[in-house]
Parts: sequence; structure tokens; C-alpha cells
Amino acid sequence: MKVILLRDVAKIGRKFEVVNVPDGYALNNLIPKRDAEAATPANLKKIAARQARTASEQCDLEQTARTIAEQLTKNPLIIAVKANEQNHLFQALSVQEVLAAATQAGVTIPKEMLKLEAIKTLGDHEITIAAGSFSAPVKITLAKI
Repeated sequence: MKVILLRDVAKIGRKFEVVNVPDGYALNNLIPKRDAEAATPANLKKIAARQARTASEQCDLEQTARTIAEQLTKNPLIIAVKANEQNHLFQALSVQEVLAAATQAGVTIPKEMLKLEAIKTLGDHEITIAAGSFSAPVKITLAKI
């Protein structure tokens, strides 16, 4: 029986895939648990429309990420932090601190687009702006208060 998966199912397939499974497994397990629905022509059209909408939203997110990366490349962020005499931060740089500094600089970054590794020293560092298949490193500078 052909079914459309509504969730990722181990050893069967990923969300919104059309897969062929034994009738008993589909009727007794997947469909009652709402892990899948029958692959009728109407359901296939709904899934195709949903996938097109999702692809469009993903494209918009990637374009937004590109714009943010360009803005931060033109005007790098300078973040004032507390540090000791050896130029080590008292605590690692947080995502909230980067978002606050970006907002003060006039750039709004969605939290899920910001990829940040532990930064514990003053100076120039790279953070990543990512959405979908787009990913761009952006330089930031940490300065002592």
C-alpha cells in the first residue's frame, strides 16, 4: 500500500515521502497512529502544495540570511564585554549578547540563523549566519569594557 508519511518513521522514510509498505502495517500501525495517510490523489496534491510552500519559505529565509550577512560584512559588530588582564572573558559570549549588539547596530537577526561557538577571548572572531543551504561566516570584534 502506498502511504504518505506525516512524520519521520525509522527504517521506513522521512516526513512527506510517499512509500510502499505492507497493507497490514499501514492499516494497523501507521495510519491509526497518524504517522501516515493513504496516498490518494487528493492527499498527493495537498502534499505537493505543502512542499511548494515550504520550498518558497525556505528560499525567503535564505534570502534574509544573505541580506543579514551582507549587512554585517559591511558593518562588523563590535561587542563590549568584561575581560581580565589576560584578555579572557569572564564568561563565554552568548547568543543573546550578539543579538543585542546586532539590534543596536540596526540589524535584526532571527535567533535560529545565528550559529555561535564558544568565544572566550577578546579580539576578532567569526560567527556563522545560516539558513537552509546558505551559510556565511561573519566577523565580529570583542572589545574590553
